[in-house]
Amino acid sequence: MRWMEVVIVSGCLIGLVLAAGCISPDDTTGSGNGTPMPGTVPVTTGEALPRTLIGVPHPGPGERTSTFSLRLEKDVIDPGEPAVVNIIIDNLVNRPLTIRPFPPGVRVVDSCRSVVRTISFGPGDHVIPPGETFAYTLEWDMTDDQGVPLPPGRYRVELFWEEELPPFDRTVQPPPPIPTRTGDIFIPEWDVGAVVIRYPEGMLDRVIDVNRTLTVAGLPVTMERLECSEENVLAFFLYPIPSGTLPPGITSAAITPPPPDTGPGLFSIDGEVECPFSTMPVTPVRGLWRVKGDLPPVSQNARNLTLTIPELAGQRGPWVFKVPLD
Repeated sequence: MRWMEVVIVSGCLIGLVLAAGCISPDDTTGSGNGTPMPGTVPVTTGEALPRTLIGVPHPGPGERTSTFSLRLEKDVIDPGEPAVVNIIIDNLVNRPLTIRPFPPGVRVVDSCRSVVRTISFGPGDHVIPPGETFAYTLEWDMTDDQGVPLPPGRYRVELFWEEELPPFDRTVQPPPPIPTRTGDIFIPEWDVGAVVIRYPEGMLDRVIDVNRTLTVAGLPVTMERLECSEENVLAFFLYPIPSGTLPPGITSAAITPPPPDTGPGLFSIDGEVECPFSTMPVTPVRGLWRVKGDLPPVSQNARNLTLTIPELAGQRGPWVFKVPLD
């Protein structure tokens, strides 16, 4: 019987050797099915990069060509002081990269979301040598399109590298390609942030406790407070989680429902024109929703601030709060 054991052991060894020979060296998945793991495709730098219809070159597979940052030098400036944006772009590849058009265009938007200044992008370009960093300072006076100095307040600054595309009917066909951006570096329209022009008399800088509740359409909304600074005015509102937010049988204490959608509020100072303000974020607190409104700063000479919430959580208002500031 010993010879039979020798035959069985030898057969098993031969089977293992044959099985090992069936595994491909490319099979690195460990599953034994012969499927190779995807590898990194090398980038061929000596060939011209393919271009899209609008002239934007595609980088090689897995290639990151550049990094960039756009930042306002100062968030708060004095009347007559220029606004400055610092642009830093790193060339990460071993070939020159071109920014075209250059310099970028500028849009300035006021607190009522109206464009008050537009500076078109330049007709030139700029080449960044391989592996180098390009730093550029974009400066302009804070005047409107008529050359009149902008009044104190908060303004959003946007940079753009192409004209806005004309409207088209999306249900018929896609728009025709427009050869505007033709550089190697693809930078989208960019909201750099908000810059505040100070009031000569100074900004209102204090916390105002309001704690006033208004009930409209059965929904009580409480305005907690205003936090005023030279950068903005934050308004805090509380209201209960309305019925119907959660499925029947689930109480609001059992699970936190998703925040409801909120539209923009409206504000006016001393009875002047109404302008919108954002109402985000919405967070739960003590079984209620808290909504934070972000308004531009106000002058310390302002007397009254009126805030209107047209709609909350699908309920139509409006809830109107008039807050004395003096």
